[in-house]
Formats: sequence, C-alpha cells, structure tokens
Amino acid sequence: MKNVIITIIGLVLIIICIVLVKISDINIEMKEISNFNEQFEQYKGEKLYGTDVLTLINKAIDNNNKYGVERDKEGNFIDNNQKSVRIILTLLTTNSKGEILESVHPMEALEKRGLNDFISSFAKTSFECTDIEYNSLGRVSKIMLKQLEL
Repeated sequence: MKNVIITIIGLVLIIICIVLVKISDINIEMKEISNFNEQFEQYKGEKLYGTDVLTLINKAIDNNNKYGVERDKEGNFIDNNQKSVRIILTLLTTNSKGEILESVHPMEALEKRGLNDFISSFAKTSFECTDIEYNSLGRVSKIMLKQLEL
C-alpha cells in the first residue's frame, strides 16, 4: 500500500514539474514575441521619415534572413505565417495631368532598386504607419506604410 501511495505521489510530482516547465516555456515565448513586436509597434500611427522607413525595412530584411524565410522567383519574401515580416509602402506620384496617384510597393522592390537610392530620394519625406498585421502566433507579419507628402 505504501509503495502505491509513494508511486502516485511521485507521478503527481513529475506531472507538476512537466506542467511548470511548459508554462515557463510559454511565458518565455510570449515575452520574446512581445519584445519582437514592440520594435515595430512603436511606429503605429506615428509620423515617420524616410530614414525611419529604411530602419524598418532593414529590420524586416534582417529578421527574414535570420530565420531563413524563402523568397519567390521575383525575389519577394514568402509569408510563412511563422517568422516572416513584410513591409508594404504606398508611395505618391503625379501623372501628366498633375493628379496625385498612389502606387503600392513591397519592400523587396525598394531593396532591388537600392536602399541608398530610396534614402537619397525620401530621407525627409513624411510617412505614416497605417496598419500592422499579425500572424497566427501573434508576431508582427506585415506593416503598411503610406507616404504623406510629395
């Protein structure tokens, strides 16, 4: 009888230890996600300049390279619903009639043209972070930025 009770108590203690370790792992993962998101969320609804946009693009590219996010045949990062981050920029242009038009560009298009060219053209241009989307893990996965002035 004593052996049965000792075995049951031992099993209960092992189960409690396993549950505590799992809870600790979940808390660590949630803290990592929160810290990751914080570096992008600080720009939500804020007025940014081209230099800030370049910083965000570099963070996203570094993140995607760090986690081995694959690219499609056009060189765009493929959303893997895990660790990928994409930035979509809406830039303003004028047509021959002087009308202001919006054109949407993924960060990879700017990367292909050269980020130094972007910064030389847009360093002092105002942008706004209009939206941030999250993946199923709660991590930032997509950031939308819009140019506010020509």
